[in-house]
Amino acid sequence: MAEIWCPTVNKDETPAKVIAVDFLYLDLSICGRCIATGDSLDEALRILAPIFKTLNYSVTVNKINITTEEEAERRHFISSPTIRVNGVDISSELVENECENCGDLCGDSVDCRVFIFDGKEYSQPPTAAIMDGILRVLYGNMAKSEEAYILPENLKKYFVGRDLIMKKMFIYEPALCCETGVCGVSVDTELLRISTVANNLKKNGVTLQRYNLNNSPQEFVNNAEINKLINSEGVDALPATYVDGEIVKTKAYPTNAEIVMWLNIPTGFITEKPKDSAGCCSGGSCC
Repeated sequence: MAEIWCPTVNKDETPAKVIAVDFLYLDLSICGRCIATGDSLDEALRILAPIFKTLNYSVTVNKINITTEEEAERRHFISSPTIRVNGVDISSELVENECENCGDLCGDSVDCRVFIFDGKEYSQPPTAAIMDGILRVLYGNMAKSEEAYILPENLKKYFVGRDLIMKKMFIYEPALCCETGVCGVSVDTELLRISTVANNLKKNGVTLQRYNLNNSPQEFVNNAEINKLINSEGVDALPATYVDGEIVKTKAYPTNAEIVMWLNIPTGFITEKPKDSAGCCSGGSCC
């Protein structure tokens, strides 16, 4: 969430008027129209910032990756990408066409949003189209839909197909002080990398589950292949990576390239940089 403009208000001044801009999307790793829409939104808000300041608007932006049917239903998500201002969709009509990128992600034909501006259709909306939509909502030319929400079949197809082709990865680790091992004053860079990758994958709806001997000993017993590995090679074989019923690597964490290859995912799913490296204990020694 990024705040674009929030004026300082003295007690005798009129409080700022609030604008909440929500950008909802299915994918920002390979989907060209989602990426382009996000870029156009950023540019539109940059241009509008002085106007918002003059008019005493306080603006916040929420970028929300819709990764599950449950999240889509909770957000009343209709089509990707969607931009809402104070809960109102800036697009007055829903038009879609086939999106090859999202189709690749789910292994099926999927339609995504097309923006209408000056009588033309844009799968990658120009900045002016976003600005026009935002201003029309603010000045009351568009109203919030009151129709009962039903998850579109198009989105159901996307989530079902993506879940079917998306593999799951499990990493069995030696004993750690906490679930991630990223704590204390001195942080292991490999543990920080794996923790960051796991968080980024989760944002994109991909499972990378970690178990360590200290926190989840029963998981080592439940997995026959991991149990056999420990009995034959001991804990020195850890960490061990397990994908689709097979141990694919032991004695070291998988590299980013290996994770991309074994999970068959876009590189963009794992490349977001960590916001900080303070660890789970906020820089203190909790363990």
